[in-house]
Amino acid sequence: MRARFKIAPVLLAAILAASGCMKASSTSAGGDGGGGGSASNGRDKLQGETTLSGYDALPFKNILAMPSGPVKVAGKDKITIGFSQTCFNHPWRKAMLESILAEVARHPNVEVVTTDGNCDVAKQSNDIDDLLARGVDAVVMSPFESAGLAPAARRVTQAKVPLIVLDRDVPADKTVFIGQSNVDMGYETAKKMIADLKGKGNIVEITGVSGSSPAVDRSTGLKRALKDAPGIKVLAVGDGQWVREPAVKVMEDWLTKFPKIDAVFSQAEESSWGAMQAIANAGRCGDGIKHYTHDGSAPGFKAVKAGDFQADGNYSPFIGDIGIRAALLTLEGKGVAGTKTYEQPGKYLQLPSLPLVTSENADTWIPQGWGTFTVPKNPCDK
Repeated sequence: MRARFKIAPVLLAAILAASGCMKASSTSAGGDGGGGGSASNGRDKLQGETTLSGYDALPFKNILAMPSGPVKVAGKDKITIGFSQTCFNHPWRKAMLESILAEVARHPNVEVVTTDGNCDVAKQSNDIDDLLARGVDAVVMSPFESAGLAPAARRVTQAKVPLIVLDRDVPADKTVFIGQSNVDMGYETAKKMIADLKGKGNIVEITGVSGSSPAVDRSTGLKRALKDAPGIKVLAVGDGQWVREPAVKVMEDWLTKFPKIDAVFSQAEESSWGAMQAIANAGRCGDGIKHYTHDGSAPGFKAVKAGDFQADGNYSPFIGDIGIRAALLTLEGKGVAGTKTYEQPGKYLQLPSLPLVTSENADTWIPQGWGTFTVPKNPCDK
């Protein structure tokens, strides 16, 4: 984590405004905003890239289900929830915000303030402080990096504000961490890879952001599966940062170093598409390298159907609505049902695993995936 320096608030605001890092927008209760505030519900971040077809399309809407209408909290006419997102550089992150806005829209006295961490630990940590300074009633956070955001998480709980953590965990106390099991998902994807390779071969692994809990857990799932596959050799592991460009560079280096690679185990679809580009750049299309990936987008499922990916771990971003409901139920004093203790501080609400998507069930899952972007063309196709 990089060092933080204290700057006077007025000076900091001037610096941010001059650098183009500050944008005036407004807060509204599930709407687009309109007014002169300095915060936003985040709808501007979607930029027309909406994929959710309606509230009923949310896959986990029946978990912690709440009726629509005003939420009654003693002494509160209006409820403000702060949503701290890691960043919005990926459509998966925007889809999570869609699910948050869908839940907020059901409750006329609830509003959300959304912040963008810009994929930076220090920025997201400051965002948490800003939300607390605004006096939000609860914080929903999806952290960029687990250990680096633990101090910010502790500041929330020390302020006696409910803290709901989504997708990536933090090693600090919290009201509840909500997410699918990345360990189980990585394990199921790896088992498919091992079966396709008949238990023998050379693989490489492209992870997400090093140190983030999904990256750690998906690697754990892979390692668990490989314990029963001594014929599979892991040649190298590299950080693809969940996006395409770093994966291209990582894969290009490996293609130069290793004459035989049978499969790429990528923790994100974008990393798989990056690896495919690197393979084409290296003139290695004829090697028949297989791709096993994760994220669960509709374009990713289409790539499975086309044979570009052999399997795609089904990881839905539409979990923000559960985070909002967990925050509201906590504020109502009802608590969060179905949680359990686990190896980290706080409680864990584990969401049901969704089926691994392969060529056999891709047609079923394409309509249920997130993302409307065009499927990247396989550069190895003539």
